[in-house]
Amino acid sequence: MNQNNLIDVIIPVAGKGERFYPITKYTQKCLLPVGDKPILGHILSRIQSLNIKSVKLITGHFENKVKEYVENYKNLNIACIYQSEQLGLAHAIKLGLQNIENPVLIILGDSIFDIDYVDFCNKTKSNIGVLEVEDPERYGIIELDQDKIIKFIEKPKNPKSNLAQIGIYYIHSQKKLLNAINKIITSNIQTKNEYQLPDAFQIMIKDKNMFEYTKINEYLDCGIKKNLLASNKKIFSSMKSSNFISLTAQVINSNLKYCHISPGCIIENSSLKNVIVLNDTLIKNKILENEIIGS
Repeated sequence: MNQNNLIDVIIPVAGKGERFYPITKYTQKCLLPVGDKPILGHILSRIQSLNIKSVKLITGHFENKVKEYVENYKNLNIACIYQSEQLGLAHAIKLGLQNIENPVLIILGDSIFDIDYVDFCNKTKSNIGVLEVEDPERYGIIELDQDKIIKFIEKPKNPKSNLAQIGIYYIHSQKKLLNAINKIITSNIQTKNEYQLPDAFQIMIKDKNMFEYTKINEYLDCGIKKNLLASNKKIFSSMKSSNFISLTAQVINSNLKYCHISPGCIIENSSLKNVIVLNDTLIKNKILENEIIGS
């Protein structure tokens, strides 16, 4: 992609976030705070170095709250596209694609990447972000032949590589990806009863499309509670302030470290370390560590 070319960005944020239940019965997972802002806020802030044509959020669960939040990003051309039926990631991405040759950047809505986005997208081929992992059988991985991606495999029993796909993809042609997704849907090619992106990428490879990859040294995974809390601590550790306290929250006679205190909260006579406190929550006479509290 030429640096001057416009790029579309698709971020799927439709899921119910069942791994965070009961908290996500009351909010969308991408709006959970991590550090000083919601997960989605970190993603939108980091992509602004790109020459963006549009940002398409594939919404579902608590779409109204997502729409309300992105009003804070009026400088980006953001559209919410509702996914009425969740049939897998490829199905979600299809809703945001156009039948044009322009490129698209896809970022999963529970992952934060501190990378050079311009460099990641400045490619003539599609580019897959990967991480070297110790347990590749737990991931979707790529297989290589002399540094060229030849296969995408979901959770292989006998992995031939340790390069895991981690949720960021630059695709050089929306049209070619759209055609591949349509093929897997028409042919009912599913993985675990859902239409998945790696299956579409495999169709693209069969159609002679080339893929390269970029190794990402680390990223902030917010897909499960343990990882989100680790990401929260890491973000605060890199900031001047080790807490975020809303202007409408009250903290009385309490010690806080690596804490996000949301609007309307009252924290009194308590000690909190690496705790995310959601809106309008009262915490009194408590010692808490590594928790997400509230609803």
